[in-house]
Amino acid sequence: MYKTIKNNLLTFFFCTFSLIMVAQTTNVGNASYTNSHPGRDSAGRNDFPSGSPQLTGNAIGKPVPTNDWWSTLVKENHADNLFNYPMTMKTTDTGLIVTYIPWGVIGDNQAIEVGLTGLSTTKATVSDYSDWTVTMNWKDVDNELNVTSGIGMPFLYFEKDEDDIVEIKVNSGNVTISDEILIVENASGQDFAFYAPSGSSWSSSDNTYTSTLNGETYWSMAMLPQNTSDVSGVVQELKSYAYVFPINTTSSWTYNENNSKLTTTFNVTTDVKEGLETKMLLGLLPHQWYNLSSSSPVPDVYSYESVRGELKMLAENSFTVENTFKGILPTTPYLANYSDGFSPAELESKIAQIENDGLATWTDSYNEGQVMNRLIQTARIADQMGNIEARDKMIATVKERLEDWLTYSSGEVAFLFYYNSAWSAMLGYPAGHGQDGNLNDHHFHWGYFIHAAAFMEQFEPGWASNWGDMINLLIRDASSFDRNDTKFPYLRNFSPYAGHSWANGFATFPRGNDQESTSESMQFASSLIHWGTITNNDEIRDLGIYIYTTEQTAIEEYWFDMYERNFSGNYQYSLASRVWGNSYDSEVFWVSGEIAAAYGIEMYPIHGGSFYLGHNQEYSKKLWNEITVNTGVLSREENDNLWHDTYWKYLSMTNPQEAVNLYNAYSERDLKFGISDAQTYHWLHSVNAMGIVDATITANYPIAGVFKQNGQTTYVAHNYSNSEIIVTYSDGFQLTVPANQMATNRDIDVSGEISSDFTQAYPNGSVNLSTTVSGSGITKVEFFDGSTLLGEDTVAPYEMKAENLSLGIHGFFSKVYQNDNFNVTNSINVVVGEQVPYSGAAFQIPGVIEPGNYDKFQGGVGQNISYLDLSLNNSGDYRIDEYVDSELNNSEGPIVGWFSAGEWMEYTIDVSNAGVYDLSFRYNSGNSNGGGPFYFEVEGNKISSDITLSNTGSWDSWRTKSVSGIELTKGENVLRLHIKNGEFNLGKMTFSYKEALSYVPPIADAGANVSIISPTTTGTLNGSGSNDPEGQSITYIWKQVYGPSLINFDSNTIASPNISNLVEGVYKFKLTVNDGNYSDSDEVLVIVSATGNLSPSVSITSPNDGTTFREDEDITITTITSDLDGTVTLVEFFDGAVKIGEDSSDPFSLVWQEASVGDHVITAVATDNNGAKTTSEEIAITVSEVKSCSEASSEADQGSFSTGYKVTFETVGTNVTIQFELLDEDKVGVVAYLFKKYPFEESIMDHVSGLTFSKTLGGFTTGETINYACKFAYAGGQSVTKYFTYTIGDNCSGGEDTTAPENFTATIGNITSRSIEILVNATDGSGSIVYAANTGSISGTINGDSGVQKSLIINNLQPETSYTFNVTAKDLLGNASSNNPIVLQANTSKNENTACSGSSGDSSEGSFSNGYEYSFETVGNEVKFTFELLDADKTGVVAYLRKQSPFSEIQMDNAGGKKFTKTVSGFTSGQTISYACKFAFAGGQSVTKYFSYTVGDTCVLSIDDNALAESVKCYPNPADSVLIIDSPIIDLTKVEIYSLIGKKIFDSTTNLNQIYVDDLSSGLYFIKISSEKGKFITKFIKE
Repeated sequence: MYKTIKNNLLTFFFCTFSLIMVAQTTNVGNASYTNSHPGRDSAGRNDFPSGSPQLTGNAIGKPVPTNDWWSTLVKENHADNLFNYPMTMKTTDTGLIVTYIPWGVIGDNQAIEVGLTGLSTTKATVSDYSDWTVTMNWKDVDNELNVTSGIGMPFLYFEKDEDDIVEIKVNSGNVTISDEILIVENASGQDFAFYAPSGSSWSSSDNTYTSTLNGETYWSMAMLPQNTSDVSGVVQELKSYAYVFPINTTSSWTYNENNSKLTTTFNVTTDVKEGLETKMLLGLLPHQWYNLSSSSPVPDVYSYESVRGELKMLAENSFTVENTFKGILPTTPYLANYSDGFSPAELESKIAQIENDGLATWTDSYNEGQVMNRLIQTARIADQMGNIEARDKMIATVKERLEDWLTYSSGEVAFLFYYNSAWSAMLGYPAGHGQDGNLNDHHFHWGYFIHAAAFMEQFEPGWASNWGDMINLLIRDASSFDRNDTKFPYLRNFSPYAGHSWANGFATFPRGNDQESTSESMQFASSLIHWGTITNNDEIRDLGIYIYTTEQTAIEEYWFDMYERNFSGNYQYSLASRVWGNSYDSEVFWVSGEIAAAYGIEMYPIHGGSFYLGHNQEYSKKLWNEITVNTGVLSREENDNLWHDTYWKYLSMTNPQEAVNLYNAYSERDLKFGISDAQTYHWLHSVNAMGIVDATITANYPIAGVFKQNGQTTYVAHNYSNSEIIVTYSDGFQLTVPANQMATNRDIDVSGEISSDFTQAYPNGSVNLSTTVSGSGITKVEFFDGSTLLGEDTVAPYEMKAENLSLGIHGFFSKVYQNDNFNVTNSINVVVGEQVPYSGAAFQIPGVIEPGNYDKFQGGVGQNISYLDLSLNNSGDYRIDEYVDSELNNSEGPIVGWFSAGEWMEYTIDVSNAGVYDLSFRYNSGNSNGGGPFYFEVEGNKISSDITLSNTGSWDSWRTKSVSGIELTKGENVLRLHIKNGEFNLGKMTFSYKEALSYVPPIADAGANVSIISPTTTGTLNGSGSNDPEGQSITYIWKQVYGPSLINFDSNTIASPNISNLVEGVYKFKLTVNDGNYSDSDEVLVIVSATGNLSPSVSITSPNDGTTFREDEDITITTITSDLDGTVTLVEFFDGAVKIGEDSSDPFSLVWQEASVGDHVITAVATDNNGAKTTSEEIAITVSEVKSCSEASSEADQGSFSTGYKVTFETVGTNVTIQFELLDEDKVGVVAYLFKKYPFEESIMDHVSGLTFSKTLGGFTTGETINYACKFAYAGGQSVTKYFTYTIGDNCSGGEDTTAPENFTATIGNITSRSIEILVNATDGSGSIVYAANTGSISGTINGDSGVQKSLIINNLQPETSYTFNVTAKDLLGNASSNNPIVLQANTSKNENTACSGSSGDSSEGSFSNGYEYSFETVGNEVKFTFELLDADKTGVVAYLRKQSPFSEIQMDNAGGKKFTKTVSGFTSGQTISYACKFAFAGGQSVTKYFSYTVGDTCVLSIDDNALAESVKCYPNPADSVLIIDSPIIDLTKVEIYSLIGKKIFDSTTNLNQIYVDDLSSGLYFIKISSEKGKFITKFIKE
């Protein structure tokens, strides 16, 4: 199916609500928003939270709080995901369940229920809240309960009505009463204590305890530190804090810009209920206690374990944290020119790819932000390069859409903001990712918008005065810093105590609230800093610094575990992509099991505020190494969730040169949505020039940074103000920064602007370059054509003639030097070659245009000449060398699709008659809202209306649509098809004449081409043939398009002007005539030559200069030719002076075969019809002799190989290509590294295909000996080959092993219900043999040594089933045994699994290669679950026990290897339970099937043969080493021994009278004895 893939961007229509509502609009400067819901769009979007906020008491009247750890309570009647560290809570109709769950969900755990006698409600509400506490309320007719809980607080604080009776139900644990204290030990493994007021007493009935609290209304509950040994002692110690209740909690911050210190103070206001103690116990999280101010009290009393790491207790009501803000930038400075390989012309071309990008008309608030950010980042770079035109285009695009979002018009349903007063929230429509209905991600979404606003104010000063108040509303919505804000809650997304933001508006998941993309949260903070700084709003600036700096510490602790004190020991990654209330993981919300996405979402988008990712170099390097192992970033893997650009920019923070190398090696990668190739290129080279960020040096201005490389320090700052500032750094350095500019200490006060006399040139022609400079001390100006230095000029005026220009687009720029330092000018492009019809002839109108046959460019790819395509890769299969997404459709011909707004294609047409034309065209659109619009234009004039398209039902269904009113003038024109929005594919376009034009345009005729023989330097142009058919007077304008010199007109406004200053070469002129209303144009060439016959032009288009070929490789030489005053009749091809062939027909080419080894200089000589000859530019190529040696092995220097590998050394000239091919089929995610033995070096190899990798090394001499190995890194491990010695120039061709394995045998071995063993053996001179067996779709392989029998086990078979196997043997080079295949037949045995134990390969998720063993054992009211993974191909295994209903999941304990156990209590005998095991491993996870088990079942069969039982004697019992089985009457057939849980541990059908039990552990066993007539079970004891 052929369809678009551009993020499903639809075209919106107005909603179809039957009720018409008049919006209540609030104007905010030039901006506005609606206070009434605008209605839904055609896709049913524009949601808002349902219901009403569950607020009571003091919470009523405040803005509704969301996005907190307790936010489920605001929306739902009850919450089962309250994790305050250290406790776990769940509300019910009768009160609060309290327990301790170290990880995961609370599930059905009801360890302790706290309530009031008779309390029965339908919901718990929020009656009060503060910065890190919440008060929950239960109220019925007779009772009212309030419970206050806070983050890090080991106490819960309860209050009731005076006549209420406290009721505590203890469902787990042992209770002790000590006066007014109720102690509960081992409640789900944890100890708790209840503190009633002095003089209180407790009464009990079964497991329920009540108290009137001695007439008081308060009590508290504490959780004791884990593993408390002296419970009663700690209970008494905690008592002093039990009556200090929190009334309010606040955090406040100050930022000192002089020393970059951010100080945050945490305060608690208390109510002392009784006693002398006035201080609370506050639990400090790692990001707090690790960063305490030197003046702050230090926690020193108790310590708790938590999912967030160690929780340290402080007996105080206040403490202070101090962090350092280390600066941000809007983008990197333009120092990329100091990076090797950087090309300003290439960067300009990348800017050109995006500068015309449009914004989709069907999108959402998140995707819109990403695309705006893409334009913003690129526009900043264009500004640095002096490309003001491109910059302003992107500014205009962003401005138009941003202001559309910020303005509400009655009746619109898209690009607007709606304030929902019920939920105190600003909603953006259309929304994405639950931003509207669940209030998710407001900081993510608004961060992009606020950044865009700062960008607008930067480039259009004063913009904020009209639109800024609306931006401030978005800031208040996501993070209001005003506690008295009446519209929005205080710091909605940011949790002051947790130190980070929460993304989920109502914490809708069982594991609590969550945040995934910390990098987008940091972008939000960065946007506040930029906006606050540029608008001189220090409160917003400091809010941003507070969030940025604090969240950085939390990210480093809880998402990155930089200090290795938070993640559990069995967590296999160095990064968590999602942090939950009571867990963390490496998953993302949009795809499962994709670690590449998990890494990327913690980095994207990388911008000038992302350098915090490089502050800890040790961690950043560690994480990058892990990324290379777990993803295909080094192997150029194509993966929609592997964002190469993001990874490379992350790598640049530790190794910028390697990041540049990776970029250069994979330029053809697909770009992630929202990423700019220009920004990646600029970023990598800029950082490569600056080096590594130095976070130890700060500045007294927030928009600043410091970088170091090779002893050079680069200081950077951007001044948003209108006056020059001096930025002082903490090391004493001062940087003067001009108003509204970025500056570095490496800047020099010189600049330049390059220009060319023309932007086009004839092939082999020239242009004159000139650089205008400013500044003093200029020592020289260098001129470049791309990366080629043309020359230099040391004296003003600085000029250079660029000659002999080959076909293509030439990007010229200059470097203006001041001694050794330089600045780079702008870049300009000169096009050499013409835009021509694809088929060689213009489309005839009336007639048909095939969209895929758009015009081509003689000089190569037609981007920005004959078309503009924004995707930079052809998503179709037609004209794949071009960027336009085109496909050859079986029924429709060459079609185009995958459109983006702003793209265009051009077609040369020849119109037979001027007139109004009808258009009938074919199209499809699988988009529910259809596609388009698009329109046509000629020479910048729009000639059609916008054409929109309806949905065709699917991407396979084509329709015809007709439009009319397209006006075309007679003659040859270039028709441009312009895309305003995509979501459609376009087929054949048929133009038919309808009627004459209502006007008659003039006709321009520039005359015939003019030939002048030098040394004549003058000539005359002839436009006298121009006319107006209606006889109106016309005006003339002549313009020189290109030429080797700038000519002089005697007048360019007459029909036939005289021209002078001609030199030899080709000139082009354009004549435009106008009758006062309409115009027409025509072009003419002036050819100046010495003979009157202009020589033809010829260029070699392939191969490129400097190409190296292998011997015996065919060399295809292609050319492009032209002759202005005749035809090319012959092209001869030469190797030096030796003619190697010729071609007499266009296109002129030659396939050169059997070129000799050595260096060659090839040229092409074109001859025209008058005998004139032209020789092309010289192309130097090299043909090198190939000398190679190959070997296969399975020997490993490190690790092991299941099959082996093959290595080839190939010498070509002075280069050696080393290729390693991994033969192991069980390894995935493979990346290869080349090891040099001495001195040791390691370098990444290039991915060839499959599991083949190569590396070409240069600079060797014949006879030199080298020694290399290869490391294969893969998911879960790595293996290193042995070292191979190779002598440069050695040629082993013809000496490779071609002998097949001999003496191949295969027989059946052991058989089980699910597996069959095949015993294989063979001999081979190579020493290694690969055996394979298959039966249907089931197969297996194993590697063996020559002459050594191997056991090949085929798993995942069905019990009692007959299988036929084809067994083969081959060596590592693929030589197959002559008796392949050996065919074997075998039957699997009966399945003897029980409900208590057994083995299986069945899965409920994922799959198993070998399977697993399971067992269930009942001990009292506990069941011990044991699972052992048998898959050898899985590493880094962690196991989780899954309960089927209600679903819950807990981590199992490792019992050695891949065996895991977990004991669960609280069962009753006879209860049926259902459990499975999830094995998580490197690269994925697999889940067993669910097993049903009856608690108490031993699964041992009862006696069913009394005669057998009476005749058989087993002795001695107990047995030490041998158990004798005496059966004098009945012959026995089988003896089996089982453990008490029913797991079979012995099975024999021979020597049944004497069973050796030496290897059994001491204990009781069941023995099952069978005969042909029956079986029975008895017991024996092993001593």
